[in-house]
Amino acid sequence: MSENLSPRERECVRLAGQGLEDKEIAARLGISPRTVGNHLHRAYGKLGVSDRKLAARRLSNGYSGHSILIPEATEDGSVGPASAEQSGDAEAAGDAGWFLPAPPRGVVARLGIIVAGSAIALLLAIGIVTAGMVLPSLFDRIAPEAVR
Repeated sequence: MSENLSPRERECVRLAGQGLEDKEIAARLGISPRTVGNHLHRAYGKLGVSDRKLAARRLSNGYSGHSILIPEATEDGSVGPASAEQSGDAEAAGDAGWFLPAPPRGVVARLGIIVAGSAIALLLAIGIVTAGMVLPSLFDRIAPEAVR
């Protein structure tokens, strides 16, 4: 099965299994992202899988008999540890995940922006409320009973 893969297809699947995107794989191998996509697509067909994680597991199982450490999603969407006994494409029924998956790229930066924006909005709201309470007493001091 995996012996039918070309060396380039094997390398693309291995790098994709490490979590690299097509652009990153292309930069490492000195080829275009589209070529990486073509290599992966052909490898999926040869390995009988439909995505990069399963392809990497199949390739790893074909070489060592053990699954590489890519977490598998269970039916409820949680992620559990990969097992060496699993064939790679069978989901672990009832296996509750014991660790969190890595966040998608850019999530930490987006979260930082959201937290900073929320903090600024909170400070502005506190400032407006405080000004609403302080300004009337300040105006009373500046223009006592004469204006009324």
